[in-house]
Formats: sequence, C-alpha cells, structure tokens
Amino acid sequence: MRKKFLKKGIVIGLSALALTFGLTGCGENPTPQPAATSEVSWTEMLDGQEVTAKVDKAPARAISMSQATTEMMLALGLEGKMVGTAMKEEEIYPPLQQAYDKVKVLAEKWPSYETFMAENPDFATGWEVPFTKRGIPAERITSQGVPIFIPSSMQKLDADLDTVFEDMIKYGEIFGVTEEAKTWVDAQKKILSNVQSKIKDLPHKKIFVYDSSDGQPFTAFKGYTTNILKLIGADNVMENAGVDKTWAATSWESVVAADPEYIIIADYSNGVRNDEDFQEKVATIKDNPQLENVTAVRENHFIKVKLSEITPGVRTVESLQRLAEEIHGVKID
Repeated sequence: MRKKFLKKGIVIGLSALALTFGLTGCGENPTPQPAATSEVSWTEMLDGQEVTAKVDKAPARAISMSQATTEMMLALGLEGKMVGTAMKEEEIYPPLQQAYDKVKVLAEKWPSYETFMAENPDFATGWEVPFTKRGIPAERITSQGVPIFIPSSMQKLDADLDTVFEDMIKYGEIFGVTEEAKTWVDAQKKILSNVQSKIKDLPHKKIFVYDSSDGQPFTAFKGYTTNILKLIGADNVMENAGVDKTWAATSWESVVAADPEYIIIADYSNGVRNDEDFQEKVATIKDNPQLENVTAVRENHFIKVKLSEITPGVRTVESLQRLAEEIHGVKID
C-alpha cells in the first residue's frame, strides 16, 4: 500500500501450507455450503454517516473491493458466494490463489458503478476508501439495498490481531459459516502461541518500519502494525513519538535518535521472486550518511515484508512467525 492508500486509515504456494496455517477454501477443498443465517446486523460509518446494515440470509452474490477483504473471504471458503473482486495490490496469498482464480475480477482498481451493479450484488465489503467518491460512493450502493461491511480492523486506530479475529467471526456470522471462522481463528491462535512460547525468554528488539521516502521516511506509528509486532517482542520505536496516526512521515533525525536494531521494509516489487524495491530502499538507507551509526544499518539488519503481511488480513500470523525467526535469530517449528 503506497502512501496514497495508507492515508486512508491504516492509510509461498502449496496446499500443504494452507493446511499448516488453518486456511480453508483453497486447493481441492470443497466450498462449504452456508447454513441458513438469521438476521445479522452491524453499524458502519460510511462517508461520515452512521449506517446500520443487515442481512437476513447468507449473501450469495458478494463483491469484495479490496484485496485484504477478498483474502479474508477466501480463507473461509466463500469463493462460491462471490461474484466479483477488485483492487489487487500485490500477488495473491499463494494458499488462496486457486480459490481466487474462481472469482471474477471486475476491475484492476475499482469498478464503475455500472460494472458493479451489473453483477446484481447482495453484499459488498472492502476498506473504506472504495466506498467514497474515489471508488463508488457508499450511498449509491446502499440505496440499492446492498449492505456494506468494512472490517473493524481496517478502521480502528487501536486495531490488533484480536480485531481481525473478530472480523473473521463476523464474516462467518454473515455468511453462515461460523464454525469455519472459529476453526480458522483457533488455528491461527495455536500457531501464534507456539511462536510466543519459543521467544518468551528472549529480549525485545527495537524496530523501525520503513514504507517509503519523499525526503522524509513514511512509517508506522500506532495501530495494527505496531500492535502485532509487540506480539513477537518487536517494539516500534515510533509508537510513542507523539503522532496519533497509524501511518505518517517522520524525520531521519528521529530515526537516528531512536536507534532501531532492525528496520522492516515494505517491498512493493511485482512478483514473489522480485525484490527490486526492497533493495533500492536498503541502498537509500545505507547511502544516507545520517544513518551510518544506527545499529540496524551498521549490522545490516534489514527485513523485507509485503505490506499485506503487517496490515489487517489473513497473513499476519504466518508473517509473525517468519519475522520472529529473523528478529530473534531462532528457528520455530
């Protein structure tokens, strides 16, 4: 998510891997048939207006307007209930690729209102931005009787991993697959518990998250990214910098003063084997004379992530295991 997406509020692939991480709905697993759903309601803030949404049966023609919400639905085996997806920002999470291939792609970014409505949707989901004038204004959708669900983890300043779990349970309630959602959540908690048991006696590490730079580094301050990293003993040096935002710019002088031990870099390279963007960012940091004495730079402690690995979605726990191994120098089985 580049800066323009981050400002909105936050703003590889084997079937065996899918089993390991408790994901459903990929490979040859059959799509679960949702049970009858009693009325499920929720409240959203859409374009600054509080809106109560509800379904009285499991949606059968859902559209996801963001990659993260698409992956959340696919993880619950809901591809058969989706008539469209949009805004693919990077490679699809490999365990979900086969399921994703079954869903119609409506647009590279966001579809027009006409394209959206041509699918006769009965449910829409995504980040908040697709449902503003930058995409399709929410009122144009809800006025046609189509409820919108924006996961809380993609809106709350204090969102954490439990918020994602709650969102997954909500998807389960809406689509009548509550048991599948609980199974997914329990599997993720079990993996995380194992990771934490292996590092519980190790000292915390200071980290800095680097997204991009336009003279000043763009980084994570509060919210989901900072909160999930705490789960593996990685403390964001910008958390207490006095910036009440999830992502914003800081100064290189602040980075020097904080002296992080590791720098986590968001890589926007296309393709799973390409890390050109990551390498360019490492070079930018190393070439900055201000940073030559920062511990992470001096010790060459740079860690590559995709933004989807440290923002709300289904990849978090797997990513935390890998990050814990790299940050703490341990192997976690």
